[in-house]
Amino acid sequence: MSSQSRTKVRVLALSSRCRCLTTSAGEGSVSRFSLLFPSSRRDAFTLLEVMIAIAFIGFALLALLSLHHSGMQSVARTRELTQAAMLAQALMSDAEEARFPEPGRLVGDFQKMYPGQYPNFRWQRIVEQSQEFQDIRRVHITVFYGPAFRRTFVLTEFMHNPLPQLRPPGGAPDQTNGAPDQENAPQGPQGDD
Repeated sequence: MSSQSRTKVRVLALSSRCRCLTTSAGEGSVSRFSLLFPSSRRDAFTLLEVMIAIAFIGFALLALLSLHHSGMQSVARTRELTQAAMLAQALMSDAEEARFPEPGRLVGDFQKMYPGQYPNFRWQRIVEQSQEFQDIRRVHITVFYGPAFRRTFVLTEFMHNPLPQLRPPGGAPDQTNGAPDQENAPQGPQGDD
């Protein structure tokens, strides 16, 4: 019986529903399990509380997913806008290389310049003569992109003719009595009659 007195097995009731076996060296010792799992029934979560917490977590994850989706759409729109700006600047550089482009309207896509790279982009270039100044032209470039080409990027620049247009003060060529100026009239061959 001395071995039974050294080691006793005792059954402790942790709650009304659960019983655990512990080994104890003495009569008044505290179980390790009773420290981990208190005997109070209120310290545990009910099934309803767990379900409500999972619902809140689900709503939070759903909100984060919608933010992620809208963020990805914003990145795609920004990328398209940046590409449209780059393509418009390339077209404006081509117009600047021509130095003083002829008035008119041109349209096209970017397949000739960049084969296979920008299928969802189209462009239009309008060159207009200035009403006030004959040596200035307005170059207006529009790049259409996006679904059904509804989005646009517009770039406008005024170009000056590198060869000056000489005009007398008043803006119109000098005409006296409907005849051209005799100083600037071409001289024909002078012969004997």
